[in-house]
Amino acid sequence: MRLRRLFAVAAAVATLGVAAAHAEPGYSTANVNMRTGPDIDFPSVGVIPEGEPLYIEGCLRDESWCDVRWGPERGWVFSEYLAFDYRGEMVLLPDYGPAFFRIPIVTFVAADYWGRYYVGRPWYRDRAHWYGYRIRPRVGWYAPPPGPRHRGWWRSRYVVPRGMRPPPERWQRAIRHERHEERYERREERRDDRRDRRHDRRDEHHGRH
Repeated sequence: MRLRRLFAVAAAVATLGVAAAHAEPGYSTANVNMRTGPDIDFPSVGVIPEGEPLYIEGCLRDESWCDVRWGPERGWVFSEYLAFDYRGEMVLLPDYGPAFFRIPIVTFVAADYWGRYYVGRPWYRDRAHWYGYRIRPRVGWYAPPPGPRHRGWWRSRYVVPRGMRPPPERWQRAIRHERHEERYERREERRDDRRDRRHDRRDEHHGRH
């Protein structure tokens, strides 16, 4: 019984560790489509603007696409247009790899994914088609080589997606994005303060009675 309890605690700690690793946001380095599956034929959820913070939930094994959370939306994005702030420098995700940032490798099952995130959306009525859709390997992308990697390992045979500009060699968020994020954080703090004050008044009211 005690051994089972220790295993349960260890599993809980491991889960918290994974959750903590995903706490830091990534960023989009271009205006990039978020799609309902890891193929350009899947419907678009919308375009994520350059510099927007987002959370990367997982990437395919070949690192061609990543499953991201942007505000209330969820969908798939080209990995080379995702960046992290690492030691004060924005670095592209493929240069270091998902494992470096403790991002899990995931698979895509349309029926499961759409059932979780897209019920009631306009494209959901066509789900039977997408449940049977055969996902194609990305043109101009190949899986990372085993062992240590160097920056730009993926660029030698890389083909820029149609309609996109090449991923930047170096990228920094524009000041306007940082200011927007600061305003958002201040707005959330004010909202929390108002909620706390309402709770305090409610507690005082109940205390009098």
